[in-house]
Amino acid sequence: MTFKKLKQFLSKKKKKQMLFFHYLKYFSLKQPKQKQIVVCFDGLFTHGGLVDRLKGIVSFYQIAEQLGYDFKILFDNPFTLSTFLEPNEVDWELKRRNLTWHPTQSKCLYLVNNFTAIPLQTIKKSKANTFYVYANIDYSKATFPELDTQDLEQKWRADFNALFKKSELLEEKLNEMTSEPYIAFHSRFTTLMGDFEDTTHKVLSVTQQEQLSKQLLAIINRVKAESNKSAYVFSDSINFVNYIKQNTAIKVVEGNPFHMDNFSKSSQLDGHLKTLIDFFMIANSEKVYFLNVKPMYNSSFSKYAAIIGNTEFQVLET
Repeated sequence: MTFKKLKQFLSKKKKKQMLFFHYLKYFSLKQPKQKQIVVCFDGLFTHGGLVDRLKGIVSFYQIAEQLGYDFKILFDNPFTLSTFLEPNEVDWELKRRNLTWHPTQSKCLYLVNNFTAIPLQTIKKSKANTFYVYANIDYSKATFPELDTQDLEQKWRADFNALFKKSELLEEKLNEMTSEPYIAFHSRFTTLMGDFEDTTHKVLSVTQQEQLSKQLLAIINRVKAESNKSAYVFSDSINFVNYIKQNTAIKVVEGNPFHMDNFSKSSQLDGHLKTLIDFFMIANSEKVYFLNVKPMYNSSFSKYAAIIGNTEFQVLET
């Protein structure tokens, strides 16, 4: 066994132990009348950002629908999901006090960053009644192999809207933003600009940061001139957001970009609110442009916002 495989094996074993001792606290012989899937975001594991969590949620709602299972979401870390997104057509909210765990009838599935899993088949073959799922992948293609990309996006959008409606707080904040048409530019730097903690570690020099910012601004100005529309820039880098503010009249959403897996600052609700505002601002735009110039990183944040908003999406690399 290679060192990498040994590390993966030990990590998987450790997570199984964590799950066992975590759910042992909820031991109960009482079981739900209907089989159910519960997608969990309870601080036990990292999941990634907002969209990673939404991928896991929608994927397992789709699986629950396919199998005729009840569907619930336990999302109370790093904030309570219903603070921003409330149940719409589906009564999905589950509190910790309502958790039950049975040694043979409950099953935990840890699928974070597991791109090869086919969870529909895993759950379908299992004899368990309750499935506690930790996931951050969009499995819709594996669940619906007969659908093309356009149909998958349409279904994802419909299922998201069946699950969620904006809370009064989120709706109020979005209504304060703008009523005029605009295009949206989105960029993901992670650690490149030296202002963001993430799973990556590369930081550009000050000179490289400035060169990349100038290159991106040139692209933004060119596209904006061609579209002749108002524009907003969204980014995970406060340094780039500030650069845009200082060098153009292009609009930004005020506030500091924030990552949901930053547990040390999980009490900062305003940071999470900004993430939701950015997401729905992008969804409500006339067109979405994702800036992906080397050595920048890919992101599905604006792609899924465009899917929800049924908005045209384009990647700009030069």
